Amino acid sequence: MSTTTNNSLSYSEGAKLPSNAPDWAVQASERLKKRREDGYKSTCIPPPTVSKVLLHSCCAPCSGAMVEEMVSSPQLDEVVVFFYNPNIHPRKEYDIRKEVSARYMMCLSIFHDKTSNI
Repeated sequence: MSTTTNNSLSYSEGAKLPSNAPDWAVQASERLKKRREDGYKSTCIPPPTVSKVLLHSCCAPCSGAMVEEMVSSPQLDEVVVFFYNPNIHPRKEYDIRKEVSARYMMCLSIFHDKTSNI
């Protein structure tokens, strides 16, 4: 699995889309890349007085679009992602998802707790 150290994220942590990727994945990847290049700012408006968000995440793909919206919102000062899903088995799969989620959050400059070992 490839890693990235910049904000040019796309399918599979910055890797090129596979040749057999479904059309929806290609379109979503291109749309997100274009939005980041254009300096996209979210138009989502959080409830009044809300400037910080704690988001539960079971894996990076499930929370990715929501996290990108939140960090693009000028109304939110802080987004913290809490990774937790005790239903992922075997343990190796859990560790893989946790690591991918942590790398994704680092690319977006979002706090993630590396010490959690649930």
